[in-house]
Amino acid sequence: MKSTCSVSSECLFEPAFQDPCLSRYSISERRAILDHRFFLSIRLKREASFEETVSSWESGVCVPWRRKKMVRDRTAQLKEIERHKYFLSMQCGRDIGWEPAALDWIQNHAAAWRDWWEQHWFERQWWEDGSLAGSH
Repeated sequence: MKSTCSVSSECLFEPAFQDPCLSRYSISERRAILDHRFFLSIRLKREASFEETVSSWESGVCVPWRRKKMVRDRTAQLKEIERHKYFLSMQCGRDIGWEPAALDWIQNHAAAWRDWWEQHWFERQWWEDGSLAGSH
């Protein structure tokens, strides 16, 4: 039987991903919470409930995770703006400057890029860090 999922797809988490306890979190944060649930279950020597996991996540794990993700998101976004500046400058035949490039990128590409980034951030972190979402 052929799988309809790719290795990095959301379907690996599907049943848990839809739990009402996770509905207020972003996709990447849901993945990190599910990672945290795995490590919390090991520590508890039983499967942690979603309520326990979210409570544990909110009681401290989320703060450093969010800080780290915010830095990564900002760094990646700045790199995208620099790439955009390069391509616009090549089109114009001169250096257009960072601010015009940033403004153009924000107006024309930022929303789609953020959606893409949120969907795929987890896989990139796995390959870059060799760890799950850093929540253990």
